[in-house]
Amino acid sequence: MRRYTISINGSDHEVDVEEVTANTFRVAIAGQNVDVRLRDHQDLAQAMITPEMEVADNTPLPTPIRTEAAPAPAVTTAPPTARPKAAAPAGGGAPSGVNTLTAPMPGVVLSVSAQPGQSVKRGDPLLVLEAMKMKNELKATRDGVVAQVPAEVGAQVGFGDPLVVFE
Repeated sequence: MRRYTISINGSDHEVDVEEVTANTFRVAIAGQNVDVRLRDHQDLAQAMITPEMEVADNTPLPTPIRTEAAPAPAVTTAPPTARPKAAAPAGGGAPSGVNTLTAPMPGVVLSVSAQPGQSVKRGDPLLVLEAMKMKNELKATRDGVVAQVPAEVGAQVGFGDPLVVFE
């Protein structure tokens, strides 16, 4: 569990964050538990991760606590309403976004171990990408089932190109 001081609408809050699954976290804000689902993740050292907060009921956010801590990044919360799912791109191309592992850098695909229909756990090796004469083993960032593997051995890929799509 980790403890953070965050700012919501200019008010500081102390939060405890506990990892429940590979991409689900329980966040306690002033005694109120909020389940947070990580919608997207990039394996880049300087990538920003933007979690989506799902409030289980219509409970208002807790009252702010007063601290003398340094300002923290602002967090926005989503209203407790259902959101429509993004449609897959037309033309049979690989979808990008929440369920897609994308190339963290330009390179050449040396090997692919992921197969459509395969169940993977967070940390399982999916493929090897060569960039600047270095072999980079890309691993699953979450538990799931592989839906598509648009990456092919020998293919040149650019930053952000879809490599593995999860169901």
